Amino acid sequence: MAYDFILPEFLEDCDADTIHRRMLDELPDDIDKTEGGFPWDFTRPTALIAAELLQFYIPETIKLMFPQWSTGQFLDYLAATSHTKRKDATYAEAVVEIRGEAGTLIPAGTILATAATNGQPSIEFATLETCVLDEQGEGSVTVRALVPGTEANVNPGTIVLMSEPIEGITSMTNPEKASGGSEAESDDELRERILEADSNEDISFIGNVSDYRRWAREVDGIGDAIVVPEWNGPETVKIVCLDANGEAANQSLLTAVYNHIMSPDDPEKRLAPPNVILTVAAPDLVNITYAFTVELADAYELDAVVADFRKQLDAYYRTVECVVKYNQVHSILTNIQGVADFDGLTMNGGTENITIEQDEYPHTLAINAEEAS
Repeated sequence: MAYDFILPEFLEDCDADTIHRRMLDELPDDIDKTEGGFPWDFTRPTALIAAELLQFYIPETIKLMFPQWSTGQFLDYLAATSHTKRKDATYAEAVVEIRGEAGTLIPAGTILATAATNGQPSIEFATLETCVLDEQGEGSVTVRALVPGTEANVNPGTIVLMSEPIEGITSMTNPEKASGGSEAESDDELRERILEADSNEDISFIGNVSDYRRWAREVDGIGDAIVVPEWNGPETVKIVCLDANGEAANQSLLTAVYNHIMSPDDPEKRLAPPNVILTVAAPDLVNITYAFTVELADAYELDAVVADFRKQLDAYYRTVECVVKYNQVHSILTNIQGVADFDGLTMNGGTENITIEQDEYPHTLAINAEEAS
């Protein structure tokens, strides 16, 4: 969310000409103050430097003092004062199925990789545990990307290589997409969490719905969380988690959320109240395909408009309760910059609202946008 910065009144009328005129007015009236004269030339550089200080450096310094406008390292400092921190980038994981001779050993730390294609470099993963092929010559192993980020969320069937071949291995593949890789939290995302933490300060830390959601979102790689209180009786809580990419959180992220809140190895750091039984799960994603024809405003590209629409949909999903409303999606598209007009908007081929059950979460499967001819 963008926050407009309002310049303090005491910094108004601080341009170089105004400052210079005030400086000249302070000089005696019986000296030459015309442009090109010694007094004018001598005071002009000072006026320019003072204007730069008052019009740029002081406003920028004020911005760094408040989370609404701060950036980078200074925003990190503000996060620390709000008892939060920027979430680090996370590593994608996948399960790889391996075939070969029975009894073949694949040690932990073995490097598997995707093939380099179309100028894109290979992406490497390391096995997290030792795997021994069974009597049928089959086995599966969890792998983690060597480099964090979204690029390692590779498609099914792409992890097919070993950096150093092991004798007895004939093939391997990941039947499911790799997931969990995310970029470091952006300034805008961190800013919203700082403001949320500040607004909730001293309100509650007793384990209500907002507490559990805040605790879950503090974990690296978690994008959003849905809290279901008393889902299985008194003192039971379920948290349904999505990763930072809007996908269902993988098991590593779910475990990280549970450990962060329950701290099973160090009870003194437990956030949840005593006797609470916590379940952390991934949602069932309700896939939605959008289609429409769009007339673009001048100087706008279709890809940029679609990317902005997807981003706005993700923000809307966080507010959804029980139903994705067609009219709300229509309004979002109407207000996307670059959309001059559009026609034929559908959600999963129709114009009806889409129901979302308690443990479900909407997910943009595809946006099929065509530019009007």
